[in-house]
Amino acid sequence: MFDHQKNPPMEPVDEVDTTLAFIDLADVTLPQGSDPLEKRHLRFRRVDVAPGGIVPYHSHENRPAILFVFQGEIVEYNSKHEQPRTHKAPSIIAEYNEIWHWWKNETSSDVIIYAADLAEPEKCTAGEC
Repeated sequence: MFDHQKNPPMEPVDEVDTTLAFIDLADVTLPQGSDPLEKRHLRFRRVDVAPGGIVPYHSHENRPAILFVFQGEIVEYNSKHEQPRTHKAPSIIAEYNEIWHWWKNETSSDVIIYAADLAEPEKCTAGEC
């Protein structure tokens, strides 16, 4: 046993733990034939979107995700909303079930998004995890 493990602190000191967003996995309805959630990989990614850049049209019906817009401003074109929605840093977005959308950086500055999702097994097999 290392010295730092002999008497570790068991209570927080000057720590604040705040849940910013969550997805109750009991509410997630995956399409029939999808791999069950317990076969997924929880991954955490950084997505950089240059000025004029586009995140292409995609769905979250098979991949629940929570996104954190860390830097910049990006416009989301979403199947659930008639008008585009602008997300400015710092903001959090939870995506799951029947959402189809795409994103565009319509500014002259880079956008950085951190994303946590339950990736499909084939994504991880292809080396994307």
